[in-house]
Amino acid sequence: MSNRHNPDLSDVSAYIGTYLAVAACVIGIDWLTLPEGASLAREGGGIELISMLGYVVAMASYLWTAWVPLWSVPAVLLFMAARELDLDKAFTSEGILSTKVILHDTSLWEKLLALGLWALLVATLVSLVRQRGLPLLRDLRRGEPWALAFTAGFVVAGASKSIDGLARKLAPLGIEITEATSQGLVTVEETMEMLIPVFFILAALLRARAHAFRFFAQRPQAAESSHA
Repeated sequence: MSNRHNPDLSDVSAYIGTYLAVAACVIGIDWLTLPEGASLAREGGGIELISMLGYVVAMASYLWTAWVPLWSVPAVLLFMAARELDLDKAFTSEGILSTKVILHDTSLWEKLLALGLWALLVATLVSLVRQRGLPLLRDLRRGEPWALAFTAGFVVAGASKSIDGLARKLAPLGIEITEATSQGLVTVEETMEMLIPVFFILAALLRARAHAFRFFAQRPQAAESSHA
């Protein structure tokens, strides 16, 4: 039976289909109204907006379907949504996630804010790994779809980060990348970043389904044991 804690495959397909349809509409409108010489992958463009909304949808999907929600999961997803909007650079003279805010001549309040945010982020990640690390590895070995979806999102996130600013990273090695190639890589990076929350939405929905399947599978066994 389908409910908020046990979405069936039609629910999963509907959620993902709706998100992709909205994404296509937003990007299509952005493309139709694109200023001359601008790129769809620009800062504040449709692709970046959809990426941010994707993390919000992933957080809502998790909170709606999780049997026992963990605070660290929505915290990480909110952080990633804020990162898509470049909020880490919006209120301080240096990016608050960069060591420059500590090493450069910045205000004391900026340094304290950065240290506090770093500590909160580390605590969140440690809590998440301690409570979900082993179940993830266990279900990954079993080939559980939710674990595969989460891992795919993690891998895509790492890949997109690796090509972020690739021209700048290769310049010290004497390797030059043409402007056209650099713009192409930016488009690839933004597209990959748009896909990351899709995998996380899938992971949230499929994990709830797997949890429900195990729960209802164990109930007959428990009933038989009580009558034995």
